[in-house]
Amino acid sequence: MQKLLLAGASGTLGKHIAKESNKQGYWVRAIARNPSKLHALNIDEVVTADLIDPSSLKGVCEGIDSVFSCAGVSMDVTNFQDRRSFDEVDYQGNLNLLNEARCASVRKFGYVSLAFAEKLLGTEYADAHENFVSVLKSSGVGYVVIRPTGFFGFHLEILKFATKGWGIMIGSGDCKTNPIHEEDVAKVCVDSLGSIQGEIIVGGPDTYTRKEITAMAFDVLKKPPRVIHIAPSVFRILVSPLRLINKRLYALMDFGVAVSQIDVMAPANGSHHIREYFEIEAKRLQTV
Repeated sequence: MQKLLLAGASGTLGKHIAKESNKQGYWVRAIARNPSKLHALNIDEVVTADLIDPSSLKGVCEGIDSVFSCAGVSMDVTNFQDRRSFDEVDYQGNLNLLNEARCASVRKFGYVSLAFAEKLLGTEYADAHENFVSVLKSSGVGYVVIRPTGFFGFHLEILKFATKGWGIMIGSGDCKTNPIHEEDVAKVCVDSLGSIQGEIIVGGPDTYTRKEITAMAFDVLKKPPRVIHIAPSVFRILVSPLRLINKRLYALMDFGVAVSQIDVMAPANGSHHIREYFEIEAKRLQTV
């Protein structure tokens, strides 16, 4: 039985990777800062560790065949508590884990970055991910990098705004994307551990413009669309005070502006459709 170390198991994608790993017959060890968040998952072993504390990672890769990391700073725009930077966790934290993997002679290290990162360099989010990818490629460890388009979960914020009767569109909203469900990405991640070394770019089955996704959210809620269009330059000015309050949130907003202004389309994969996802989430939000 192949043994897998999973970092980031408490996140939405990580939970799906844990489930898919079980389905494919892996023995799974997960590391988490708060192990209680993993109680509902069928994980063979849970280790309390923090990626940004190298001492807590000592020995976590012993006996492990493959490592997969989808660990990173929270992407929740409503979470003001997490003030760690993308560079601190997504780059340095994963580098600490890679160093442990090398010491334990792990066969393969899988990592989730982002599609079309080369067009988004200059944002802290993309830079942190790609700086780690560069180190991973030159580490001597077998690797696979998964590059998804936007997760369904990222688009949930659009639906949440729509429940309040309004939406924000940065720029024209004409750029296209084919977002992908985290469960579909998880299958690609686990499948990739048995494939050859390289990178895999992956998107969902349906392509929309960003304004079409926003209109879809209102349609699912049966609300008339009310969308405020804000120029990217103006939006950056509006969120600039966040630099002093919470640098993580500012970096996330900065990335959001950049990614909304380019087409992010990848080969279609998976069986989940974002409209169906919105319909399910709309019912949940309306009963809260």
